[in-house]
Amino acid sequence: MKINLLELSNSLHTDADILLRKTELVKKLSKYGEVLIGGSYDLDLMMDGDIDLFIMNKKINKQKSVDILQDLILQNDFNGYLYYDWTKRKHEGFPKGYYIGLKTDFKERKWKVDIWLVKEIYKPSEELMNFIKFNLNEKNKKIILDLKYEAKTSNSNLRSVDIYKKVLYEK
Repeated sequence: MKINLLELSNSLHTDADILLRKTELVKKLSKYGEVLIGGSYDLDLMMDGDIDLFIMNKKINKQKSVDILQDLILQNDFNGYLYYDWTKRKHEGFPKGYYIGLKTDFKERKWKVDIWLVKEIYKPSEELMNFIKFNLNEKNKKIILDLKYEAKTSNSNLRSVDIYKKVLYEK
């Protein structure tokens, strides 16, 4: 039986909306800076339970990021937590900032929320997201979802951003 990937993506997006509302995560995080939602949620190209959030705050520092992590742990909305400091070391595809990862089970699926605490949005990423949004249509959306599903089911290390570039730059 062939999976309707557009329906799956829409269902995941709806579940992500419910999770974000239930936990009031965006509201809670907004006291620390401007919250932006990115990634496949923002593009409406979800293939799994993964939400990307960015908190922009020019005054973010290590202590503030640890305070935010502590607040999230004490709120008890999630059952797994990760923390990384990417302010001194560069990692391809990662912004310069602090990373908090949240994990939970919701609607019979494992969910991961990536929160990036940054001083400013990385311009090349912002430009790429704008390019993708401008060029996305139903035809290439289906192609992207097919490739993301294939990458996921084959345990490929192909990143979503590479799939977006492949489909939209090589039209």
